[in-house]
Amino acid sequence: MTVSPDLPQVLVIDDELGPRESLRMLLKPSYQVHTADSVEAGIRLLREKHPDAVITDIRMPGTNGIDGLRKIREIDPHVAVIMLTGFGALETAQEALRLGANDYINKPFDAHEMRDVIGRNVERTRVHRTGENAASEIKELNNRLLKELAQKERLASLGQASAEFVHDLGNPLTIVWGYVQLLARKLEQSEKAQTPEAPTSAKELNIIEQNVRLCRELLTMWQSYGSVEAPPHQPISVTKIARDVLKGANAIAAQSEVELTADICEDPCTLLGDAVQIQRALQNVIVNAVQAAAERKGSVTVTCLREEFYGEVRVEDTGYGIAPAQVAKIFEPYFTTKQAKSGTGLGLYITKKVVEDHHGSIEVDSTPQIGTTFTIRLPLLSEPA
Repeated sequence: MTVSPDLPQVLVIDDELGPRESLRMLLKPSYQVHTADSVEAGIRLLREKHPDAVITDIRMPGTNGIDGLRKIREIDPHVAVIMLTGFGALETAQEALRLGANDYINKPFDAHEMRDVIGRNVERTRVHRTGENAASEIKELNNRLLKELAQKERLASLGQASAEFVHDLGNPLTIVWGYVQLLARKLEQSEKAQTPEAPTSAKELNIIEQNVRLCRELLTMWQSYGSVEAPPHQPISVTKIARDVLKGANAIAAQSEVELTADICEDPCTLLGDAVQIQRALQNVIVNAVQAAAERKGSVTVTCLREEFYGEVRVEDTGYGIAPAQVAKIFEPYFTTKQAKSGTGLGLYITKKVVEDHHGSIEVDSTPQIGTTFTIRLPLLSEPA
């Protein structure tokens, strides 16, 4: 049977063949299982395979499990380590916890308990690694941006693009940070409640990775600004992009106590365009709406539907609205109604530019103390691509 490379990996270190094989047979339907009969062999596999969890016996000839734990922590401070203890080894197990083990299980172990402990600890490792990878990616992007800024000779002409790029990074980075905090809280609550079930985090991890990927695409777009022609437009789905943006905005809405609801049609609403640009536009409008509604702990409703020749995305919030004198200015660069709330005044300017580049339109209807509605219309392909 071929093992899927996407399965989480578990490393079992035990000098006894019986427990090693029992664990391998127990876990192999859900995990890639690697086994080692000594700490030294286990350390080699740890460096080679980068497992999501390590199960190691405490009492082994030669290098014991406690010394092995110290070596594991030197190599990987975040991988989950579960210690196997024999009868009467409670004090040793407690020492292992003080040295950085995440859990311990007594021999002979219960199969159901073992699966629960492994599932919970694999989640712990993946959350730590995803958060670290996201932070590393963001740091690398920032360093690349600084190098690009230092090397560009036409900074005057690129000043506007640079400001837009910095603004665009803010939304996906806010989403990444929100979901990393959400996963950390889920793990903490699970551990405090001592529930056997591991928190489900696949959806959150995918959203984090999606938004880090968006950051990379935005940087690539900025780096090519003014040096090459824009890439040709491709068939893209407005409804798919809207759903992706909403997945990310859910964490921001939850943290702000805003009720975010959506009514997205089944039609793909296909147009010729640039997916990253359309995502910029929709993300700006939806995140702006959540921030506006947050001031009143209100609600945001996003509707996406297909008309005969165009797709329409409508974003309604129950914030304080926009004064009539300001409505005419909201699409101007650097104009903001957020005042001292860290608004840059570029979000709606960027959105309008993107929409018009796709031959569409954007309208605003706002009533003070009632709320604001933005309506984006984009011309669609006459026949689905």
